[in-house]
Amino acid sequence: MGEPHNYRTVGYSMIMVAASLVVIALLYLAIGDDVLYSDRVGKQKQFEYNQQLEQIKQEQEAQGKNLSLDLNEDMKVTNP
Repeated sequence: MGEPHNYRTVGYSMIMVAASLVVIALLYLAIGDDVLYSDRVGKQKQFEYNQQLEQIKQEQEAQGKNLSLDLNEDMKVTNP
């Protein structure tokens, strides 16, 4: 019986590992010393989201619609 060899598969796997290490190195070079990159991006997105909410609220108030619930209002609830 012949001894089975998977040299081709192992070679492709080594190429994939090397490529992933190159991608990680390129990301490290791109980000550089900014170790809080993801934190900064998250805070920026949260700030943009809050600005959009504020803008929507102002548009609703300009149209005369109030999105908040007045606790003094009587809620009309029907039970089936």
